[in-house]
Amino acid sequence: MAALATGIATAKLILCGEHAVVYGEPAISVPFNQAIVKTDVTEAAETSFSSAFFEGSLDEMPTFLAGIKEITELILKKLGSQSVKIEVMSDVPIGRGLGSSAAVAASIIRGLYAYFEEPLSEKVLLDWVNQSEKIAHGKPSGVDAVTVVTGKPVWFEKNKSLELIHFNQKAHFVVADTGIPSETRSAVFDVGNLLQENPQLYQPMIVKLGNISREIKKYFETDLDVVQVGLLMTEAQGLLEKLTVSDASLEKLILAALKNGAAGAKLTGGGRGGCMISLVKNQENARKVADALQQEGAARVWIFTIGEDNQ
Repeated sequence: MAALATGIATAKLILCGEHAVVYGEPAISVPFNQAIVKTDVTEAAETSFSSAFFEGSLDEMPTFLAGIKEITELILKKLGSQSVKIEVMSDVPIGRGLGSSAAVAASIIRGLYAYFEEPLSEKVLLDWVNQSEKIAHGKPSGVDAVTVVTGKPVWFEKNKSLELIHFNQKAHFVVADTGIPSETRSAVFDVGNLLQENPQLYQPMIVKLGNISREIKKYFETDLDVVQVGLLMTEAQGLLEKLTVSDASLEKLILAALKNGAAGAKLTGGGRGGCMISLVKNQENARKVADALQQEGAARVWIFTIGEDNQ
């Protein structure tokens, strides 16, 4: 056993396809390396958990951490009965559509396996994270777990084999947090109701969101046309607004990004709070958009690049 072991995981971002992915349409999800979860595991007299959102013994963990609690207990039973202290340090904001629960789970699992000096395959890690996510979210799409575990851009379709995407050129993004926790469960529920009540109106929107994901994928894998991808992202935002999953906090930031030169902008994740993402031409444009988003009241702003050199 190691005296101190560390597990690290990154957040994730959905570029396109959120909500439509629930109905079998594709989504593109990417690792968000600007937001990281780090877990330290050390020996202790009693197994305990320490984080910004809870501190205490495993038995006292609140219900919103039920998934983490269960997999921790199972892994400890499997790998060794020794008590440990699990200390989670996360800069992934909770409830913002950034895959916080999957990233926390992955970092804890990696930390525990490293502490007990046991090998951990990607498949075993994914199984554990999926188990935790099911307890936490009921019926998750699985996209968070896959992106967090692989650390690669993912083309995700429900019940289909996983496909990784290779970004042919660098793409520059600016992400902003509204500061408001996303109401993912209610948003997913309400979209389901809309589809049930008026499938003729809303089903074509779901299909269109899927087709937008397909078009964006082609651009990322061949020649990135920032203007065209930006227009597609903004078109997706319009559809998400019609599906009632956007809100004023997101739209204020989206408008600020577009006014300051972003090629396109949309919500990312569940919507109704949470985060928005904008595509920009270069780093100079990114800084201008980031400044505008901060002035517009964003709780936090990140600039990140994905492409050839960092995937």
